[in-house]
Amino acid sequence: MADRIGDSAAKAFQEIHPNNPLNKLNDSDRKALWASLMAYAYASRTERGERANTFFEEWESMSKTVADAAKLGARLKSQVFEGTSSEALRPFTAGFEDLPMRLIGFSKTLGEALNSSGKRGHKAKILATQSLIQASEFVRLKTGQHYDEHLAELFQAIGNRSAAEELSGDAIRKKREYLKKHYPALYADAVKWAKTEHAS
Repeated sequence: MADRIGDSAAKAFQEIHPNNPLNKLNDSDRKALWASLMAYAYASRTERGERANTFFEEWESMSKTVADAAKLGARLKSQVFEGTSSEALRPFTAGFEDLPMRLIGFSKTLGEALNSSGKRGHKAKILATQSLIQASEFVRLKTGQHYDEHLAELFQAIGNRSAAEELSGDAIRKKREYLKKHYPALYADAVKWAKTEHAS
């Protein structure tokens, strides 16, 4: 398996321009970079991206239920505990006064956890982007620069033409900035992975 990965990585690097600075990477680094780009390529393809989205369907359902819990908490507060019939219902609601706020707090806490890897319907796409940013940060650590245009060239050499047509150096930069701004925890994980690979 390791030889197949090495052969595939070597083939991709043979297809990029001789002056591409990524050619200075050693074989081990080339394999690591190739693996990250392949992970991105896998999730970027429409058919496989749909499979990845299917993987997150359970989380999507939970995320919706958790969001509904906050709405329910707000309705309980306004209708049952503070509504016109709240006094008449007190014998039945006594001891449950904190229920609406607990539901809202539960929804906020669990919702943040469930949505940390992307908003509902976008988790697979965000995690695919994370793989690409791992590769980008790995290049920066190894060379001192992101070299996004050169990384895009290598990605095209891997052979995922449908996704490669839209992937440019500028697109990689924008994806990196988006992940860093909107999903800092996932960006930090991407950098952590890159640092671990850089140190190995």
